[in-house]
Amino acid sequence: MEVRQARHFLAIVDHGTTGRAAAVLHMTQPALSQSIVSLERELRVPLFTRSSRGMQLTPSGEALVRPARRLIESSIRAVAAVEESKDVPRGTLNISVMPALAAIPVSMWTARFRERYPQVSVHLDPYFGEDPIVKHFGKSPVEVLVSFSDESVSGNLRRLEIDSQEMVFVLPPGTVVTDEPAVNIKEIAHCPFVVAPPHTSMRRILDQEFAHIGAELKIAVESPFMDTLPTLVAAGAGCAVVPAQGAERFRELGAIVKHPDPPINRPFYMYYSIHRLSYAAQAFIKMAKADRRQ
Repeated sequence: MEVRQARHFLAIVDHGTTGRAAAVLHMTQPALSQSIVSLERELRVPLFTRSSRGMQLTPSGEALVRPARRLIESSIRAVAAVEESKDVPRGTLNISVMPALAAIPVSMWTARFRERYPQVSVHLDPYFGEDPIVKHFGKSPVEVLVSFSDESVSGNLRRLEIDSQEMVFVLPPGTVVTDEPAVNIKEIAHCPFVVAPPHTSMRRILDQEFAHIGAELKIAVESPFMDTLPTLVAAGAGCAVVPAQGAERFRELGAIVKHPDPPINRPFYMYYSIHRLSYAAQAFIKMAKADRRQ
């Protein structure tokens, strides 16, 4: 099996259909299908069953997934070694990122990275935390993932704490509160809150803060749509805890912004697989580490 065939095979495994896989690979669907047929003939076994629901792995296909990934990873390491010797990374860098971190810091890192390495195309995908980190790396071509998730990893995966995001309270206009720039959560614990869904990092922050003071979190609205928070808070639906970097939008709509006392910070992490690092990914991680030291 050649590296090219392994890429074609794994693209279908990761994306479920030849159509979606062909789009990701920037090739036609008939060409991809023919590549898989040729691989099946070479191995003398069927790798997929075809149906209206897409491509399902056969037992032989299941057995091929891990060796195919190892072949791709070995190819990536070989190319990375050559590129590192010239300090000229090429190709595409695949990064998964939680939406709240996409603007700051990931977009800033990406702009600086592209300025130094314009020959690398950076592809950003949203990561909402619906899958555990290990599973996400197992089913996607991601090289670097930036997330608030603080999962423990082992084996080929590494976790690097990069920084933390300052959080603030935003309160509906007219909320009776101290004139001081900071407020203790006990002072607003009686208020209803607009919250993110359970198991998200923003929800965990509130759950932990309310548990710490022994109070009940009163939920007015639960929404996965962070873009709706300014409108909901400004309209009086409830208070919220949000990243400080986005507080200006709330002020523009008349909401009250207060810094928590004591401060609330949300740490974020970078995850990567040591067996799946192109030289572009290595350079990107190095840049993020340099930010951490500043």
